[in-house]
Amino acid sequence: MKKEIQPQTQKRKIWFLDVSYIPLIIAAAVSVGFVFMVYQQTQEILHERLRERITAIVATAVLQIDGEDVAAIIRDEDSLAKQISPFLEEATISLEHSNYLQKLSKNPFVWNHPIVKVTNQMKKIRESNQNLTYIYILEPTDDEAMMKFTTDADTAIPVDWDENGKMDEIEYPPLPGEEYDVSDSVEIISKAFDGPIAAYELYTDKWGTFLSGYAPISHNGEVVALLAIDVEVKDFTALINATLIPFSILAAILLLMLTVQTVALVRIWGSRVEVMHELDRQKDDLLSIVSHQLATPVSSAKWYMEMLLDGDVGDLSKEQKDHITTVQSVMTNLSDLVSMILDVSRIQLGRMKVDKSELNLNEFFQDILDVINPKAEERKITLDVDIPEDLPVGMLDKRLMRMTLENLLSNAVKYSDEKHGKVEFHVSVKGNTLKYFVKDNGCGIPKKDQGQIFGKLFRASNVQKVDGNGFGLYAAKGAVEAQGGKIHFESDEGKGTSFFVEVPLG
Repeated sequence: MKKEIQPQTQKRKIWFLDVSYIPLIIAAAVSVGFVFMVYQQTQEILHERLRERITAIVATAVLQIDGEDVAAIIRDEDSLAKQISPFLEEATISLEHSNYLQKLSKNPFVWNHPIVKVTNQMKKIRESNQNLTYIYILEPTDDEAMMKFTTDADTAIPVDWDENGKMDEIEYPPLPGEEYDVSDSVEIISKAFDGPIAAYELYTDKWGTFLSGYAPISHNGEVVALLAIDVEVKDFTALINATLIPFSILAAILLLMLTVQTVALVRIWGSRVEVMHELDRQKDDLLSIVSHQLATPVSSAKWYMEMLLDGDVGDLSKEQKDHITTVQSVMTNLSDLVSMILDVSRIQLGRMKVDKSELNLNEFFQDILDVINPKAEERKITLDVDIPEDLPVGMLDKRLMRMTLENLLSNAVKYSDEKHGKVEFHVSVKGNTLKYFVKDNGCGIPKKDQGQIFGKLFRASNVQKVDGNGFGLYAAKGAVEAQGGKIHFESDEGKGTSFFVEVPLG
């Protein structure tokens, strides 16, 4: 059973998004967030300046209101309401403006009362500030969410008349003493009894957008009422809207610059990566070609060496046999290296061939140990082997299995302390999976190198004086994964390393 592992295309997308543009999205989000934050901060600064302006207006306005007159209005509010109410009701129905003034002017109680003086004072205050739309006085009650209306700039002489000279019923002004709901402004109004203050929030109705201000009115050292003003702030909203345009332009410019730079960098980087990939591919192709070309002459040389040693071309002297044996050993090592290079090139190109067939695991492990035992004895390394006697027959690639296990055992022997070294090799089968581990008490792998230990041509920094080519673990990992298995390790520098392998039996 043969299969070939094909190279997998590296996916550089998350859903539909090229990961190269993720930094752009992050930078864009940060830029927009920063611009929005600055815009919000600017809004807050302008809003605070507006509150300071409203506070100054109401603080100045309250100085023009006589507290004694306000106290008099509060005392007589019931009588005032009775005197003014009939005229307002009649005006609401049919009375024209001029007739209303004529009739009301004949009422001596109203026109001789301080309410007229206070009303005229508030009119002058309103005339001095073209944005001040409403100005009125409120008096406290036992319920902090409810106040009483005292008077405003239009109570005694209403001015809200329609085009026919009649007063709109909706604009019927409140009368002195009427309750006034302030539940939406309790916090601000409660503070207003201590000094001038402006509301925090703007409010909008059909007549525009306004911000309110409040200031205490005192009489004989006691606060008797609050002066309230509603200032139209269309200039403020226009200013806020105007600031939005440059901030939006700034955000757009930043996004455009980031986009251009990112696209340019991605293209430059992409071209560099393509060049590197092409060079890497050419290198791997060259490695594959060279290893293929070397494999044939090396195999031929080994064959001829065997013929000479077997006496196929005549008897050899002892000295000749010794020399040929030495050359044969060198050729065997060279053949193993060529095979390793060939396997590495196949792994790199994703073309590792897997040829699975029935494999007697007990015989296989014994063959490997027959090769490793002489090496261990030469270095006086103790081998602790634990292999069950009844291992099943698995569908495995013998060549790939040998590539992994022989490499792990050889490394364990090679990197263990001579004369005091110990290598453990334990095998088990769980379910349909073959598991084994190779453990040594050698030099271990430094933590800084552990992330790269399975890399091609990489060797740990503490084994540079020991012979090696850096291909072994790379090929071992590729051989395990080509069969659907996995490999990992645990290591402490100076204490040893353990490699754990799992391969499905197929």
